[in-house]
Amino acid sequence: MSGDSATSKGLTRRDALKAGAGVAGGIALAGGLLGQAMDAAAVPAVIGDGPYGPLQAPDANGVALPNGFTSRVVARTGVPLGASLTPFHLFPDGMGTFKTSDGGFILTSNSEVPTLGPPINSNGGAGAIRFDKDFNVTDYYRILNGTMVNCAGGVTPWDTWLSCEEVENGKVWECDPYGEKDAVARSAMGVFKHEAAAVDPVGKQVYLTEDLGDGCFYRFTPDSYPDLSSGKLDVAAVAGDGQVGWLPVPDPQNLVGVPTRMQVVQASKFKRGEGCWYDEGIIYFATTQDDRVYAYNCADKELEVIYDGVALGPDAPLHDTDNVTVSPISGDLFVAEDGDDLQVCLISTEGEVAPFVQLPGVAHENSELTGPVFDPTGKRFYFSSQRAAPSGTIFEISGPFRRTRAKPIPPDEDKPKIKIRTLGKPSLQGLLKHGQTFKVNVKDESLPVDLEVKLITKIKRKSGKGSREVTIGRLTTRAGKAGDKKIRVKVGKRYKDRLRKRDVAQARLVVVATDTEGNRRKAFKRVRFS
Repeated sequence: MSGDSATSKGLTRRDALKAGAGVAGGIALAGGLLGQAMDAAAVPAVIGDGPYGPLQAPDANGVALPNGFTSRVVARTGVPLGASLTPFHLFPDGMGTFKTSDGGFILTSNSEVPTLGPPINSNGGAGAIRFDKDFNVTDYYRILNGTMVNCAGGVTPWDTWLSCEEVENGKVWECDPYGEKDAVARSAMGVFKHEAAAVDPVGKQVYLTEDLGDGCFYRFTPDSYPDLSSGKLDVAAVAGDGQVGWLPVPDPQNLVGVPTRMQVVQASKFKRGEGCWYDEGIIYFATTQDDRVYAYNCADKELEVIYDGVALGPDAPLHDTDNVTVSPISGDLFVAEDGDDLQVCLISTEGEVAPFVQLPGVAHENSELTGPVFDPTGKRFYFSSQRAAPSGTIFEISGPFRRTRAKPIPPDEDKPKIKIRTLGKPSLQGLLKHGQTFKVNVKDESLPVDLEVKLITKIKRKSGKGSREVTIGRLTTRAGKAGDKKIRVKVGKRYKDRLRKRDVAQARLVVVATDTEGNRRKAFKRVRFS
């Protein structure tokens, strides 16, 4: 199952997060993303070509890919598929993969349409495509019928597919990808506008996103894991230092008519929670309206922003962040776009954000890219163009996918090594009221290390002509024997009124670390306050 694969040797994604992995340039990444490459120093993440190079001209299927990669059309809406010749469903969305005993696998695919009645391919729900060990399609069949707007979902460690209804009072349906058992509604997991689900097999809990501009982030704890028929639904309340408190939702089934996201006053709101994926102790999820990807450390109960497209700048290739997945082999993070220029982008282990797939043709101009996922071996990649003309299409990508994780960058032994993380949900209101919290991790042979910290932003000149950079907050502190230091940077009084007049503030944190021998290293990290 592609969502819960074995990890390669070396520093894991979770190790790096616990160590405070981060980068400059608007991204903080961890473990498989940057843990090994960033272990030496806080090298800024850059917009680049990634491990596979720039996109080439579109191929015969209209798919632009890096050199050496090829595409294949696996399924199209309405076209009979497999031995059963069942027409493939409308609007393919979230997908997952599952191993089969013959060496092949099953690809599940949601259908994001309302229940329209016959024919069956207009009946919402989800279907499953079976592949043999040579990646040939052998069958297609339905695993869920009669449900509404099934958007994303998630795989489980016990080989079921969680299909999520993205409608008010929508449910999570647990489906059998092998087609032997009937799908079952798991109402205890809440009735709301579900988007995606991801299972933490260590903590034995399920995390859920909500596709609304004021949606929440949820956690479901089964009474008897892995049985999802009963349990406790909690909602996240994120503190300014990134720590997440989990508060019980009083009425998960919305029996009294108050939506779950409005039942707990302290619940934190996210701007359209989208794709959700578990990898090595971390839950990754995207929020479309603010171009962000978050990482939640299940063990430490700590949330950070690992990608912010606005803070990274206008040249960032990734916007309208939607479904996410992690390569089970290389650890690269793949993020599909809900609009923008219709790309699936990757954030590589070396810290480069780059396009990996693009559908530039007019046939896709009213579509969105959905359901990115690897087969269980990590050899091939699948995604959908949900509303491609004339019909929704699933593509398969083959090519020289990396089979190992990136090697560490040789360290500069003399200078301290700095890693920076942005904690919590950065907002202008929170910055002005409490300040913004970061975690700085310093590695050096001669701890403690002195830290000079500045938060710098551009403010318009009082004359109204142009702008200038100013330091709106500063502090000095020391990283002790542990090397970890949680810092809160507050805005000076003279700048608070001027910042209040802005809808969005962008800034960069500059940290200078000086060890007892006088060796110095500077690192910076961009952050956006919504």
